[in-house]
Amino acid sequence: MPQAVVPVGESPAVVQPPAAHPLAASVVTADRAVKLLSFRIFDRMTDLAGDGWIRCDHALSDPDFFLRWRMQVAQRLAGQQLHALESTQVPAKTTGGYVLQWYLVIPSYLGAVLFHCARRVPSLSPRQLSFRLDPAKVAEVALHPGRFWCLPDDPDAGHPDAVPVPDEAALGAILRRQVIAHAAHFLTVYGPMVRFGSRTQWAAVTDVLDSALLLAGRSFGSPQAGAADARLVLADGEKPLTSASTIRELTDHRGRTHWTRLRGSCCFLYALPGVERPCASCPRINDSERACIFGTLDRA
Repeated sequence: MPQAVVPVGESPAVVQPPAAHPLAASVVTADRAVKLLSFRIFDRMTDLAGDGWIRCDHALSDPDFFLRWRMQVAQRLAGQQLHALESTQVPAKTTGGYVLQWYLVIPSYLGAVLFHCARRVPSLSPRQLSFRLDPAKVAEVALHPGRFWCLPDDPDAGHPDAVPVPDEAALGAILRRQVIAHAAHFLTVYGPMVRFGSRTQWAAVTDVLDSALLLAGRSFGSPQAGAADARLVLADGEKPLTSASTIRELTDHRGRTHWTRLRGSCCFLYALPGVERPCASCPRINDSERACIFGTLDRA
């Protein structure tokens, strides 16, 4: 850890170490609550040297990176389905769907969790975000702090990087548009590499942002609050998003309730040989089938 230098003849009390950025504590809080992946904060780009970190702006300037990522996904899925894939390749649409959704996790999950737990929205541009894969799935997301939006009563509203907005609806709109802007950049690069139409691609953006807000609520003990955040952030489904939030509760045949959503996009897991049961949120099934799937699950 760097030490503050004390000029000759001055008391050590005169020199203070630089204060942490206001977003640092928010990211720590998010990381402690979320179990699905980890969040980090890096004050300097040099902190990223080695160790597998990938800057989003670097990935987006190298289309071959996504081809390599899809190969890693294919290897991962083949390893999971080895009994069924001895002579069959993982379909291109499956690797394409996985990378599409996993990349969108990077801006959406970090933005959603900070919105939920701190009512703050950082800049989610590709220059501000980095990630690590383990081995093919996004395992960690790092923020390079800078400008952030907050509410007028935020304790750091006076910080030089803070931009107060009038209310939660305005803050939710900031999050929505930050995710849309990053996604638009990503899809300009990645979209031509997959055989998915524009609506399918933007349905994936909508799905991941909606799911991220539900995850945030669950991580902090209230899926209801996460669902309320999703309704606020997705609002009426501002274009190019494809819908408002579809989060809701569903009751299975055992009388248990589950939080779920109607997805507009697909991961194409069903295209793998040997996969017999779709995901519970698969857009190809109806609520009756969805309830049956939930009914077979045992809660921890």
